[in-house]
Amino acid sequence: MAWFGQGKDTIEWQEFRDDVLFYKWKGKEIKKGSKLIIRPGQKAIFYANGVVEGIFEEPGNFDIASEIVPFLSTLKGVFQLRGDSGLRAEVYFVNAKELLLPWGTRQRIMIPTPEVPSGIPVGCNGNMIIEFRDYLRFIEQVAGIRQTYSLEDIAERIMGEIGPILMEAILDGQHTIGVNALYALQRNNRKMAKYICEELDKELFDFGFGVKDLNIIAINYPEDVQKMAEKMAAQSFVQDVGRYATLQAADSMTQGGGDNMAAMGAQMAMGMQMGQMMQQSMAHQMNLNQMQQTQAPTGDRFCPKCRKMTVGKFCSDCGTETV
Repeated sequence: MAWFGQGKDTIEWQEFRDDVLFYKWKGKEIKKGSKLIIRPGQKAIFYANGVVEGIFEEPGNFDIASEIVPFLSTLKGVFQLRGDSGLRAEVYFVNAKELLLPWGTRQRIMIPTPEVPSGIPVGCNGNMIIEFRDYLRFIEQVAGIRQTYSLEDIAERIMGEIGPILMEAILDGQHTIGVNALYALQRNNRKMAKYICEELDKELFDFGFGVKDLNIIAINYPEDVQKMAEKMAAQSFVQDVGRYATLQAADSMTQGGGDNMAAMGAQMAMGMQMGQMMQQSMAHQMNLNQMQQTQAPTGDRFCPKCRKMTVGKFCSDCGTETV
């Protein structure tokens, strides 16, 4: 779809849409008497001779000669000299609204753990807010060669960058993941989102954009891995957790498939961890029993023969042994 003004004397972005990032005015010559219309959510950028001459942000209807040209540093004198012959300049309209862009990994990333060296497949999705940062860089890299640029266009670049950045974010916090990688990823959700936002912001700045904010809505795993985690939680009361995990792993092996192998590895890791916790609990209980036995009371007793209270090993009245 093309965007047209209402004639050579009107400079505007008439068909303004939220999913389009900018529109390049098709005219090449600005004459006296021309009008500039800026709608809410738009900015108008005047560009000539390789530099940005002026950026106008307030919505309204403006006379070019009296309200716009006085703010164009190098073009002001040129416009006055040429008079009605017109001024050659380019006008770009940009979408100044906060642009919400959903994102997600195109394929799951294999995250290695000590228990599953080949990796557990992990995917993420969320939302981000992008905005313009450097108009000159934007015009040089994008607007100078295109008439429009949409959210779909920028999403293609972002989705290509998000996978490697996510991998770096996870591996950067690998020392905090430990044995239970699945739960640790959820715990580090905000830290990973901040890291991804900062790194992606650097990448987008190359062509004049930036990431204002980013969140992670969900961290997802293959269905088999998710079911495994639910089963392990439901079976937490089973004494022989290690045996349960082994049986489940054997079942996964008979079914085959990459995701099942990942589930098997993750399941074995969680089983070992829960088994260790159970062993520690049992050892603690045994220590308590031993302490109670060694600390049995040695105070007053009743004589088994004369039934009188006595202290010590023998009754003080009849001499009968009380122990």
